[in-house]
Amino acid sequence: MAHAENQQVIANGQITLYLRDDVKTPQWQCRIKIKGHSGYVRRSTGETDLDRAKEVALQILGELNQRVTQNLPLKRKTFAEIAAAFLKDAETRWKEGRNSEGRYRILKGTIQRYLIPYFGNCDITLIQKKDLMAYRTWRQAYWVTGPGFQETGKAKKPPTQATLKQEWTALRGVLLHGVDLGVVPQNLIPALKHDKTKINKRPAFTADEYRQLWLFMRKWWRASSHPRIRKDRALLRDYVLIMTNSGLRKGEARNIKWRDVNTYRNQHGDWVTLTVTGKTGERLVVCQPGTERYFNRLRKRGYRTDPDDLVFCHEDGQPIEEWIGFSSLIKAAGLEKDTHGNKRTIYSLRHTYATLRLQNGTNVYWLKKNMGTSVAMIERHYGQTNVLVGIEHETAKRPKVPIQAQGTSASTKPEAIEQQINANEIVPIGAVDVTPSEEGDEED
Repeated sequence: MAHAENQQVIANGQITLYLRDDVKTPQWQCRIKIKGHSGYVRRSTGETDLDRAKEVALQILGELNQRVTQNLPLKRKTFAEIAAAFLKDAETRWKEGRNSEGRYRILKGTIQRYLIPYFGNCDITLIQKKDLMAYRTWRQAYWVTGPGFQETGKAKKPPTQATLKQEWTALRGVLLHGVDLGVVPQNLIPALKHDKTKINKRPAFTADEYRQLWLFMRKWWRASSHPRIRKDRALLRDYVLIMTNSGLRKGEARNIKWRDVNTYRNQHGDWVTLTVTGKTGERLVVCQPGTERYFNRLRKRGYRTDPDDLVFCHEDGQPIEEWIGFSSLIKAAGLEKDTHGNKRTIYSLRHTYATLRLQNGTNVYWLKKNMGTSVAMIERHYGQTNVLVGIEHETAKRPKVPIQAQGTSASTKPEAIEQQINANEIVPIGAVDVTPSEEGDEED
């Protein structure tokens, strides 16, 4: 056990300076008592000279009294400590199904790559608005002239406002977690608001462009004589068709297993339903009529189809993280960019689904539930489709088929499917059908 010697008491007994006898080069330590608080605050002065140690100890006492005035905890907490606690809580929420794995990955990646390197050892209780603004400037330059560029030697474009806003939620989350723990002052909360950004129109495909892509893919996947390329193209083709007819997010599709794919039958026909876990938690997704064809093609080709197998996976069963052939596909189809010059991505398929559904008169409240989003978000991003005009207008009904409705798997509630498929006995189809007819397009 370490022993203290050469004790010196100053500041009317509030500070006790002492040397430890278990170190080769002893430095003066200080034990400080703050009025109204139990226990002691122990710090090293870092000094071997007694007079300088006294000055440091008095400075520490002044800082502690200032923290008391500001209602801050006496013991210092670093940003890294609170960030670790926040991430642990985020992981728990993900594993309990309250948040998606994708959301957790974004938080973890942002905190580990950007926030910890910048704020890591900072006393989180002392972070001010000017520090947050300095971080934003540092982050914008990270891949241009900052650490990212210096590490790789390759400059990248500055992050978009959408990316910065998404990452800001991680910073906000850590600091609000600190507020909950009582180590971050409430007056910092107003500074956590991110600047409003301009909402750009999402780069979707128009109905004519989607038909152009659909027709192009019918020949494109067969064009290669190489078996592996042909197989990869066939898979990508069905992935594109399923995504456009379901409105899934990229991360949601990545984690779908065959046990999540079900068929529901009612008086209007058969519908593919998907149980997905996304950024808003678990939800039921009802696909457009005819989507069962694409899932059936996947089964026929001999892909892994056991209940716990991923629908979209490599031959070894691992998930497909990036569809690297998509860019080449839309470029070859002459559809790489929209009319505004915005480059299309996998997410354009989700936006195409939303745009065409709204053009067909789909109820916006049904759509927000099926897509796992909000009415406000739909209005912000798809306002160009006049979502506020004629939302409830009459749409065409599919002919009723004289068959009895059948149940699905135990995990799917028929009443929930009916609510999504056929709100008010109106099926959302109309001027544009997302699924063109594919007669004569069987794969042998």
